[in-house]
Amino acid sequence: MPKVDGVSKTAYLTLKYLQQTGREVLVFAPDIAPETVGETRVHPMLSVGFPQAPETRMALPNPFIARALHEFKPDLIHLFSPAMMSVTGMATGRHMNVPIVANYQTDLPGYATHYGFPFMENITRNWLRYIHNGCHLTLVPSTHTANELHTHGYKRLRPWGRGVDSRRFNPAHRTDEWREKLLNGRDPSSLLCVYVGRLAAEKRVDLLIDVAKLPGVALTIIGDGAQRSDLESLFAGTNTHFTGYLLGDELPAACASADVFLFTGPNETFGQVIQEAMASGLPTVVTNKGAVHDLVIEGESGYICEEDPVAFADAVRRLRDHLDLRQKMALTARHIAENRPWEVILSQLEGYYAEAQQINERFVRVFGTTDYHFPLKLPNLFMDHYRPPLI
Repeated sequence: MPKVDGVSKTAYLTLKYLQQTGREVLVFAPDIAPETVGETRVHPMLSVGFPQAPETRMALPNPFIARALHEFKPDLIHLFSPAMMSVTGMATGRHMNVPIVANYQTDLPGYATHYGFPFMENITRNWLRYIHNGCHLTLVPSTHTANELHTHGYKRLRPWGRGVDSRRFNPAHRTDEWREKLLNGRDPSSLLCVYVGRLAAEKRVDLLIDVAKLPGVALTIIGDGAQRSDLESLFAGTNTHFTGYLLGDELPAACASADVFLFTGPNETFGQVIQEAMASGLPTVVTNKGAVHDLVIEGESGYICEEDPVAFADAVRRLRDHLDLRQKMALTARHIAENRPWEVILSQLEGYYAEAQQINERFVRVFGTTDYHFPLKLPNLFMDHYRPPLI
């Protein structure tokens, strides 16, 4: 099954926007992707997986990409969460003198530590910086992430947040039937708390263990992944239910039918599921690590917690014991989400595409020819302060 997460959702919505605005699009993706999206063909690229996260596939560099790009003659190249395959697109675009825009969406350096490879953190960061600084612009989803990248030498960063479909994620989708499914036989008067996301080491779902032990609280974990069996063992004997993935209209109905949303991942660059929960009218309790706390107004739309099980339990206990506060937070969360429609976010791409084109044209004017080939010196990945050649 193709991976379902914020990166793939943003890529899909961007592709649909480009189609709707009359663009012809060529797509390269890992070989688990669908063959087509509407009228657009998707070229599957050989990819590798990771035992710790089998649902994640990383496409590899491939000379076919360069050949296909030369045949397609793109006006602009847009890279989504570059890792390995995208270096071919970046290098080819630079040699073709085509403007390149990249999204920074995944904290791969941070993931390295969670998967037991802390020595790879700086190497991964240097490699990603090489790719991103080889692009004309890097679009960053949150202030927190922008500050982190700037500290580590990333250049030409521009803010590009994420929207939410507040019609699809809406309190109106709340039903007794879905509430019963999520409770799975537990006390219907319980405060129903949900987590939504992959069950992977970097998501730190284990931080909810004290929440699961609170009287009058029913915890439901929505999602799947390599850590599911370990988490089921950890939460055994507590008031916890695992649903697996919910897709299509199931997830909006589930969110709307819960009472509180919990999110523990410390390495998020944005946190799309949090906005979807807010649009569903849920108070949100999140970690103070990563970018997710940018979405929550402390004490007004939810709580921001230390990376500690006791802190999450304390926040949930307050929401359990104060119905008026919970209802007020639910209204505030919904109001915030309503002001972040996808239509506005996607339309911002027009300005960034134009800016990337202008940067590219300025460079061409300086060198006086469109045939100039950029010097793409490979980085020394072990040098913390390496800076690749800038445009």
